[in-house]
Formats: sequence, C-alpha cells, structure tokens
Amino acid sequence: MKTTDQIAVIGAGLAGLTVARALSDAGHNVVVFDKGRGLGGRMASRRRDGWRFDHGAIALRPTDQAFAEFITQIEAEGFAAHWPDAGGWIGLPGMSGSVKSMAQSLTVHNEAEVTGLDRSGDTWTLHGVEHAQGVGFDRLILAIPQPQALRLLSPWPDVQAKIAPATVTPCWTLMAGFDAPLATKLTYANDMTGPIAVIARVTAKPDRDLPGDGGVIQAGEAWSRAHLERERKEVALLLLDAFFAAIDCPPVAPVISMAHRWRHALTEKPLGHACLNDPTLGLSICGDWCLGPTAQDAFNSGRSLATALLSE
Repeated sequence: MKTTDQIAVIGAGLAGLTVARALSDAGHNVVVFDKGRGLGGRMASRRRDGWRFDHGAIALRPTDQAFAEFITQIEAEGFAAHWPDAGGWIGLPGMSGSVKSMAQSLTVHNEAEVTGLDRSGDTWTLHGVEHAQGVGFDRLILAIPQPQALRLLSPWPDVQAKIAPATVTPCWTLMAGFDAPLATKLTYANDMTGPIAVIARVTAKPDRDLPGDGGVIQAGEAWSRAHLERERKEVALLLLDAFFAAIDCPPVAPVISMAHRWRHALTEKPLGHACLNDPTLGLSICGDWCLGPTAQDAFNSGRSLATALLSE
C-alpha cells in the first residue's frame, strides 16, 4: 500500500478509529465517515438537560496487554477513569471520550451515512455523502456492524459470503433520571435474570456531575428480540417497571426517560477472523463482530487490520 493512496474508513467506532489512527500515524491519507453525530459508535453517550448517559458500552475491561496499554494511555491523558464497581474503566466525560485521542488530527465526517458503493477500475466512490462527492479512494475500509456491511456489499456477493456466518443480537436500552436518590445501594449488575441484563447507575461512575440519580438499563437479548419493533415510549415504560422490580425499589416517576434501540448491539457468533483484507479489490473489513462482543475485540480487530495493511 502506497502512502499516496487515498483511504476511506466507514465507521468511527473503536475498530475504525484504531485502524485509521495507525494508518495516519504511518503517513497515509485517511478520511473517516460515520453516520452518527459523534465518535465511538456503540461507545456512545446521550446528553440532554444536564444529564449524560453511557447507553452503549458500559465499561472497558482489558484482558490482553495491547488493550491494557491503550487504556493506560487514555487514562493518563484524562480520557478514562477506573470504575471498580464494574471491574473496568469508563470514558471521560462519557464513554465516547475514550476514543477522542484517537480522532485527534484525523479528518472525520459525522452525520455522513454512506448509502452505496461503486468500484471503477482501481477506485472506490461513496454515495450519499456530501464530502465524498467527486472523490475517488484507492482503499476502502468497512468498520461497521456486520448487517450494515452486508447491505453495502450487495454488488459483491463473494465478499458478502465471507462475512455472512457472523451474527449479532439487538439490545433495547433505557436511560432514566430521577430528581432524588433511589432507595437502593445497587450501582452495577450484569448478572440479572428476566427482561433486564445490565443495570449501571450513572451517578456512581467517577467524575460524573449530574442533576439527580440515574441509571442505564439494558434489556436481555431475548426480550429485545421479542420487543424489537415496539414504540420507544412503550419500551421505556416496560423497562422502567422491570427495573424497579429488579432492584426491589418502590416505583418513582423519572424526570427524564429515553429508550434507544441498538439493532446490532452484541456479537452472537463471531466471524472467527480478526479482519478481512483483499488487496486486489482494495477492500478491508474489521469490527468487534469479527472476534467477539467486547470493546477489546473491536480494538484488536482494527489493530490487526492496520498491521496487515502496513505490511503490504
């Protein structure tokens, strides 16, 4: 791969930013496109009326040296803090902060959803994005959930077939805030039974300045599938009832309540390869779903792809 190559990365989550950062540091021309309003993908934060909820990934838990070194680095830079209750680290000021240092000096276009792809000769063109109009890219990297990658790759069924074996699951998430402390000592739980899989009390996280008590409640896979097409307001009411039942606390009306549907939340069956790279086609693919369900899997997938590309 030549340093003069123009490289497009679709997806500004942890996998996409990991590979984009490594390529940029090696002198390559990289442009990142993401359909979301901010960085981080599912390492996301929702802000409203003084509240901040980490409604995607709850904590970063390193089990290998490379990811541990990354967390040590961002903690030293002030982008992460240890949260013992969850046995891991959180991003600052929200989970999306954990990738901010990666994006520094990168060209990142947010609210830029790529709706289609074309390849002519050795050049890729992207559709649906204003900043990509009239621009040809020598290399294309897809760092998006597997179902989204399958849709974009419909003109290339051979590539689709290679990533089709992976599967992902949905997750409904409720963000709820209360003007007074709840009558519970629970700060974090990920061993719940019933509709709820995870409860994270956002006011228990380090360095959080919020207007009241609040929590993120994530439904389990089976419940999320069964209620996937329900209206957000209906889901919010159902999960709020399940939340109070789970913590054995008298119901309290929230001052803020928002439900978010992650259609592609967690890896159910990983691809089994850290990444895919086709130099002939000028196409590469990475993401947590290549390896597993965690942020560390996303990081290692992006890191593996960067290694493969830089060795060409």
